[in-house]
Amino acid sequence: MQKKIYASQSNNQGFTLLESLFSLLIVVIIASFIPLIFQSYQSILKASDINKNYEWQVFLNQIGKELNMSKQLTVSENSITFLSSDKVITYEKYQNMLRRSVDKRGHEPLLTNIKRSTWTKLNDQQLLYTVIFEDNQELTARFSISQERS
Repeated sequence: MQKKIYASQSNNQGFTLLESLFSLLIVVIIASFIPLIFQSYQSILKASDINKNYEWQVFLNQIGKELNMSKQLTVSENSITFLSSDKVITYEKYQNMLRRSVDKRGHEPLLTNIKRSTWTKLNDQQLLYTVIFEDNQELTARFSISQERS
């Protein structure tokens, strides 16, 4: 009787079914976080836009109040200067922001991420401020000024 010899050869290069299911489970878990990441990104974009609008509204309120109490208004293309409560207040563009200084001290940033801004005195009763932000959004504010200024 002849003996049959079987040689077994082991192949350890492939994946077992359990390993394949485990790796598929990891891919599915990671893929399930993708919509959450996009939703968070959209929320961050909306919040940053709200911050810009809030910054703009605070700026409008502050300069409106100061212009109402001011005298001796001087307007140039990049800045305005006026006398208010015996203090010289200047609003000027500096680098990529609009800043406020009192008596040439204490520079307070009011608007940030500005590409270009322009002050224009339309007539003796109106002042126009146009600003273009770095994302190319353009905003315009019109202020009424009294005729008592020189």
